[in-house]
Order: sequence, then structure tokens, then C-alpha cells
Amino acid sequence: MSAYPPPPAEPDRLRITEAALAAADRSWRAEMHRNFGPDGVLVHGYSPEGQGGLGTALRRSYEARRVAVALWRHERRRAGPV
Repeated sequence: MSAYPPPPAEPDRLRITEAALAAADRSWRAEMHRNFGPDGVLVHGYSPEGQGGLGTALRRSYEARRVAVALWRHERRRAGPV
């Protein structure tokens, strides 16, 4: 008998990564709004400014979002066509 539970089923893993991505995206968007105002994502979302400076809350939220996107994409590929 294993001491560790089995990994969750594929749909659960995808759902979990989707929820994590949504939370990370909300956090990053909130930091963009704090730093650049209501149009921050539109104006700076795809520029270096949207990543924030080293050690800033914006950089931390950007990195968390970047990781969440990668994990979600990985799980989506594993799940195959829906």
C-alpha cells in the first residue's frame, strides 16, 4: 500500500491549472492597474514594462502568471482534444 494518494484524473489536473492561471492572471492585472492605471494591460501588457522590475510585486505576479500559463498549456496538451 502506497503512502501517497494517486495523481488526480486528467480533467481535475486541467481544471486545477485553469483555476491557478485565472488567479495568477487576476493578480498580475491588478498589479498592472496599480502601476499603470486602468489601461495598463492594454498599453504595457506585451512590453518589458508589463514584466516589472526585479524584486517588485509586478515582477512576482508576472512570473507567477508565466509559470501558470506554462503549467496550464502542459496539462492541456496532456488532456488532448476536449
